[in-house]
Amino acid sequence: MAATSTKTKAEEETTVVVLRCFDGTKVATPAGLAAGRSGLVAAAAGGGERAVVDVPGNVSGVDVAAVVAYWEARAAAVDEDVFDGEFIGGLTHDARIDLIHAAHHLADKVLFGLLA
Repeated sequence: MAATSTKTKAEEETTVVVLRCFDGTKVATPAGLAAGRSGLVAAAAGGGERAVVDVPGNVSGVDVAAVVAYWEARAAAVDEDVFDGEFIGGLTHDARIDLIHAAHHLADKVLFGLLA
C-alpha cells in the first residue's frame, strides 16, 4: 500500500524544490510557491516527491532566479496589481524577452501573460 503525504502547512512552506538550468545553475525556491506558480513544478510534484526539477530549453540560471525573485516578491506584495505594474515598468526590452522565455518554459501562465 502506498504511503500518502500528510505534510503540514509549515512543512510545505519549508520544503524546497531546486530548479536546475541548462547552464548548471541550481535555483532553490519554496516548493509550495513554485508549484502554485509553475505548471512544470506542479507536474513534477504530481508525479511524486522530487527535489530537483530540470528546466527545459536554454533558460539560464540568471533568468530562472529572476522569475523566482518575482514570485517571492509578488507573494509578499500588499497590492499585486501595483507590484506587477512597477515590475513590468522597470524591465528593459531584453530582460522582458528573457523573462517571457523563462516563464514559458516554467509554464507560469500568469507571468507569461503579464509580459507577452
